[in-house]
Amino acid sequence: MVSVINFDRFLMGYTLGAHILIVTLSISLSVIVSAAEFIGLRRKDVYFESLSRRLAKALVIFFAVGTASGTVLAVELFALWPSFMVFIGKVDILPFYYEVFAFFLETISLVLYVYYWDAFRNRYKHWALSLFVAIGTVMSAVFITMINAFMNTPAGFTLVNGQPTNINPLAAVMAPSGFVEISHVVTTTLAAGSFLLLAYLAFSYLKNHTQDSRIFYRKAMMLTSVVGFIALLLAGITGDSNERMLISLQPLKYAAIELNLHPAVNAPEMLGGIMINGHPEYYITIPGLQSILAFLTLNSKTAVPGLSQFPSSLWPPLFVHLTFDVMVGGGTLVGLFALYLMYLLVRRKDLTGRLSLYGMLVAGVLIEVVYDSGWVTDEVGRQPWIIYNVMTVSQAANTSPSVVPLGIAIIIFYLVLVPFTFYFAAKVLRQERIEEELEKSRGSKWYRSFIPK
Repeated sequence: MVSVINFDRFLMGYTLGAHILIVTLSISLSVIVSAAEFIGLRRKDVYFESLSRRLAKALVIFFAVGTASGTVLAVELFALWPSFMVFIGKVDILPFYYEVFAFFLETISLVLYVYYWDAFRNRYKHWALSLFVAIGTVMSAVFITMINAFMNTPAGFTLVNGQPTNINPLAAVMAPSGFVEISHVVTTTLAAGSFLLLAYLAFSYLKNHTQDSRIFYRKAMMLTSVVGFIALLLAGITGDSNERMLISLQPLKYAAIELNLHPAVNAPEMLGGIMINGHPEYYITIPGLQSILAFLTLNSKTAVPGLSQFPSSLWPPLFVHLTFDVMVGGGTLVGLFALYLMYLLVRRKDLTGRLSLYGMLVAGVLIEVVYDSGWVTDEVGRQPWIIYNVMTVSQAANTSPSVVPLGIAIIIFYLVLVPFTFYFAAKVLRQERIEEELEKSRGSKWYRSFIPK
């Protein structure tokens, strides 16, 4: 039975990890497409106009695949975690309904936006559709994160003999960690997708040598860099708030990610470290830094939580300390690089130097490692609970061996789906030469209306 439960854990984590790669690009593309079209309209810039048209093609692909992937995840939730879904159905089902309406908004708006591009006399009305696409995409992430916030900080019910009573669905939706989690998830997702897209743009710039294509990709990199920098800056702020929130709402998770064996005042920050025979080894400490970051003061008399305050049977896997360090360290490196890009833009220097372009390629890979590390830290750090202090993973899991063949099929499905999606999207984006797209934009009614007669 234990092996089946561990398989359920692995399968859910594997599926979500693959789904996340697609979702990050869906969200970032929806925002960047809208921003590119708006800039093109305001500046009468045919390059930004063509950028929005080109990236909209990729958005359709990632939206379609993300929808299929989301369907697989929905099946998994019911197949792997039936008791959890019964509990959620009683207490916190509203966010799932909200997400359906966000999906409808995104779907309808995206169809109108892509297939009726030149049907609008007033192009700002067409651009408004892109706002609805972005809103629908982002709100889908918001509503799903509400479920995760409930899992971390459940509210809106009273537990009696393992059963929820006095249920208040609105209070469940507004879980205590909801706002902080939502703000962090949205900003980190936008940052991850933006830097992944930035890596593609840098690669494309290096592969293209015509004047129009160089101008096109340079402007695309400028816009994407700005969006990525803003998102990453907000992600850092919300991430700091998220960790400090754990001290009061999930103290055991906080102790695990900081690898604190005992409560401590003026606690040091531990970099690296693994637990060997009950004690951390191979680490570097910075005296007092953890307490300073936790309480935003130099002279705090409050102790940070320690693992010894909780039964060892409830401790999560302590490798979450390392995934947390990877998230913070990698995020800091990407942040410093983003700051460098902003320095170049402010000083009106070119982003197409070798250092910048190859840095974008590295940052695009590193940001995905950072993003997935943060997700693992949050989800594994809650173990053994699927709903914190309410229901364990073992209580929620389907222990039937019949889930194993389904799981193997899903694993194979994603092994094919994810690389094919990125390959196909890149192929579609390369299908038409940039010069041809620019010529179409220059021949459109929108552009000709700006040419003096």
